[in-house]
Amino acid sequence: MRIWVDADACSIVIKEILFRAAERTKITTTLVANQFLRTPVSPYIKIITVLGGFDVADASIVQELEADDLVITADIPLAALVVEKGGHALNPRGELYTTANI
Repeated sequence: MRIWVDADACSIVIKEILFRAAERTKITTTLVANQFLRTPVSPYIKIITVLGGFDVADASIVQELEADDLVITADIPLAALVVEKGGHALNPRGELYTTANI
């Protein structure tokens, strides 16, 4: 299992919580954004910087996503693709996206 973060719109507070969780659980957490992000030095925290453009970060996440991976996003169309591919999607408030609420 890996955690993916749609990081362009994710708040700093949520990112800091995810950084601590990655260290504590030793689960690889990858932030995907179209801009440079500062992250702590850790073998469990990675960043992928994509070119700017409509849904480029989303497409990158969906391409790399495997079944049972977790995606943190406020983007409902991305959440729908994640669920369709067998992943789990949470919004930044911790609410689970399902086929019933997308």
